[in-house]
Amino acid sequence: MPDAPKLLLIDGNNLSYRVFWTHQELSYKGKSTGVIFGFFKQLVRLQKEYPEHFRIIAWDGGCTRRLDESKKAVEAGVIPSAYKENRKNKTAEEEEELQALFEQMDQLKEHLNLSRCLQVSVDGVEADDIIYTYADYAKRWGGEAVIISSDKDFFQLLSPAVKIHDTMKEEIWTEERFEKEFGFKPALWVDAGAIMGDAGDNIHGADGWGPVTACKYVREYGGLDAILEAVKAKPKKTKKEEVLIQSEPMLRLARSLKQMDIIPNLPRPRVCRVLDAKALEQCFINYGFLSLMKDVGRLL
Repeated sequence: MPDAPKLLLIDGNNLSYRVFWTHQELSYKGKSTGVIFGFFKQLVRLQKEYPEHFRIIAWDGGCTRRLDESKKAVEAGVIPSAYKENRKNKTAEEEEELQALFEQMDQLKEHLNLSRCLQVSVDGVEADDIIYTYADYAKRWGGEAVIISSDKDFFQLLSPAVKIHDTMKEEIWTEERFEKEFGFKPALWVDAGAIMGDAGDNIHGADGWGPVTACKYVREYGGLDAILEAVKAKPKKTKKEEVLIQSEPMLRLARSLKQMDIIPNLPRPRVCRVLDAKALEQCFINYGFLSLMKDVGRLL
């Protein structure tokens, strides 16, 4: 790892979904090209904004640890359904749209090898954990990291050395902004998220506890353990607080599912292959991306 690394950590699946819907109608010679065009367009933009940062694109490789934990919890009756199980229920139209997305993503990953970036995917590991690990490396080595994603789970990583940039919403989150808006440290976002739950990932929180109430209790008491201890000590509890206590096993599981993991032995942030401008130019010509031709140099 180089001294004071500057890393641009791109949530590949998240960005692919976002550009897919933005450029859904784009095609060339009868083939959909919106994901490939939109992703490279974002890379050009990011190089302009962060010219000194090394690009790492993290891809989902599954969610073995979280899925195993949640399945055991389902068997034990702690939760009704497993982690991300809700994503399986899609209409035929949604399945058709996603198929167009996935077909382009396979091509995208191949073409990204023509540019200066490191693509990282680990079987059974989510992209979140890969990004978490590289962000931790950057902090420990006195560097900095910018996370490119709209996923609010990354709030837990915010620090003086780590910020989040949602390029589609033109929104940047820093530790300072987070603390002003929520009134507690970013590390406690895991606890707030566990209490409120996450419908998108099928993480079950305490029934009736939304973001406002969850964040209020985190501000007042701290993490999940401190909140449960304080609520249990109350001689008179509200109905919501009774629900919270009854939900303790589910909340502890939710916190574990929300907490990102350090993944050992990830590749060093470097590019070992020879890059060829003509190869990338030909790729853009093949797809009709003539507007990107002038920026080939930025991608190398």
